[in-house]
Amino acid sequence: MGTGLRRSRRPVVHAVAAVTALLAATAGCGGGGGGGGTGGGKTLTMWTFKQTHVKALEAVAAAFKAKTGITVKITAYTPDDTYTSKVQSAAAAHSLADVLELHAAGEDRVFGASGILTDLAPSVDAGWKGRYLQGTADAGLITDSVYQASQKPKSPWKGVKKGQMFDVPFTAGTFGIVFANKSKLRAAGLDPTKPPKTWEELISWIKATHGKDPATGGITMGLKVTSTAFDWALQPLTYAYLGKPAYQALFGQDRSQTWGSPNGQRALTVYDQITPYWTAGSQTLGIDDADQAFAQGKSAFDIGGTFTMASIKQNGMDPSNIMAFGLPAAQGSAVKDFKLAPIALTGLGISAQSKNQKAALQWVRYLSDKEQAGAFAQASLDLPATDLGADASRLVGSDLSSLEAVFGTGDNAYDASDSTFSSSSWDIEKAGDLLIKMSPLKELSPAALNTQLGAYAASTWK
Repeated sequence: MGTGLRRSRRPVVHAVAAVTALLAATAGCGGGGGGGGTGGGKTLTMWTFKQTHVKALEAVAAAFKAKTGITVKITAYTPDDTYTSKVQSAAAAHSLADVLELHAAGEDRVFGASGILTDLAPSVDAGWKGRYLQGTADAGLITDSVYQASQKPKSPWKGVKKGQMFDVPFTAGTFGIVFANKSKLRAAGLDPTKPPKTWEELISWIKATHGKDPATGGITMGLKVTSTAFDWALQPLTYAYLGKPAYQALFGQDRSQTWGSPNGQRALTVYDQITPYWTAGSQTLGIDDADQAFAQGKSAFDIGGTFTMASIKQNGMDPSNIMAFGLPAAQGSAVKDFKLAPIALTGLGISAQSKNQKAALQWVRYLSDKEQAGAFAQASLDLPATDLGADASRLVGSDLSSLEAVFGTGDNAYDASDSTFSSSSWDIEKAGDLLIKMSPLKELSPAALNTQLGAYAASTWK
């Protein structure tokens, strides 16, 4: 996905798992250059897979050097597969960077299991954890459920131990964010200062911009990665519409409540309202391609996540022309004050090969400071995992702080990271393959899709 964040973490885990055996064999062999560290703590190296993070990190590093005398050299290796290969070869050569930015809740566990990351659990106290957004602080922790998953035969992080923590959260966000072109909204007679309050109002907005310009007034999303439609749009919309218990039951074993039931058809019928307004060819676009199309004015709306703002800007669109808001709940939804739960997207880990452990820990903690996290966010347009609280608008500006405003916790918030209620065999990519047959392809009706999803859901429990 180019320099964009890996929006679906499943491919990352599979890719990294392929090198676990090599890393495990080499990481504990002793020696190593620590990625160019001096051993005196005066120079650190840090690698990231996001080019958009480099300048922002360098700016924070300058402030860190002024305070501590420690230099931090930042290098990006993109795309994601290149980064994985770089870490693989560096682990074998004992030349890893001191600090690594990682995909949270997946890649970090694999690297930790392979022995190339330091266990941070003894160093991360309650005060440090208290800096982060609720629900993100323990993203790198090996909890009991994560440990139990590691015991399965094909687990990519086999070998981890309960209580270990291989990284702390760095960036956070969520899926289900709608981006709109303010100029196209105004041209269609819509007010770009007041986001739609309901799904139906959003559909009316898309209908208006599409009516004004059928070629470029519709909505797009990276539907070539079919799981995006299911994960970023259908699931949050359905969670709000049905409420948490009924939503989770869709993925359960009770055929009267799962997909294939009346609840499933109700949810799909609501979602199907968007079908007439997809920009032509959306099903052929990758995630970055869809962001680029929106940035180039080829659509009026784009569905993504909080991380999409940076991608759109990178593709040349002025952020001041972007209206961003959380996917609104449909009329009559069971959840009245619908929010989106923040999840850790990337984390910061320290190489076990580093000769500068103390300085690396100091740098990682410095990045979680509210002022530094805000400076990073404003420069990168990626929301930090640090809780900026009432200072968000001051630290990152109104446009970016509006994204943080969609965050919430509890039963009113959709948590994209929670899959505890579904079968371990559930594959969102297979579900997404079915969904696009209804929308945008119109090959299936909501009723026919509901039946097929019901059959698939039942098969995952066998």
